[in-house]
Amino acid sequence: MADEHTHATSHVAPGDPVHTPPAELARFSVTAPEDLLAAFDEQIARRGDGANRSEAIRDLIRASLTREATRTPNEQVIGSLTMIYDHHTGDLTRRLDEVQHDYTDEIVSTMHVHLDHHNCLEILAVKGVGERVYELADKLLGLRGVKHGELTCAATKTSLTL
Repeated sequence: MADEHTHATSHVAPGDPVHTPPAELARFSVTAPEDLLAAFDEQIARRGDGANRSEAIRDLIRASLTREATRTPNEQVIGSLTMIYDHHTGDLTRRLDEVQHDYTDEIVSTMHVHLDHHNCLEILAVKGVGERVYELADKLLGLRGVKHGELTCAATKTSLTL
C-alpha cells in the first residue's frame, strides 16, 4: 500500500502537447533558486506555444541527449553549417568548392548570401555519419578567410524517436 507521500497521476497535465500516457511518465522534483525558476518560467511564457514547465524540461533533456549523441562518431546526424567569409581572400572560393565536392553525400543543400562587397554568408544543410559531418565542418571552418562558422547538429536518428 502506498504511503501518504506517494501518489499517482491519473491524467496528463493540461496543456501538455506530448500526451504521454501517465503510466509512461516518471515524476521527479528539482530544487532551484526562486530567481532562476522565475526566469525559466518567463522564458517558457515567451515561447507562446502553450508549453508548461514539464514540457520545457523534457525539451531540455532531449536537447542534452541530442548534443551528446551527435558526438558519437557513427551516429547519424542532421544539422546546419554556417560560415561567414571574405570571398576576396586568395583562392578561398575555389577551396570551399573543392572541399564541398568531396562531401556531396553529406551536403543536402546550400544557401549563399552576399552580405556586402567582400563578405558572404553560406549555410549548408548537412546529414550523415557524425564523423564525416564534423570532418567537413573542420575542413571548411579551418580555411584561411573563413571569419566565423558554426556547426549545429539539430537531431540524430535516435533523438527523433524520443
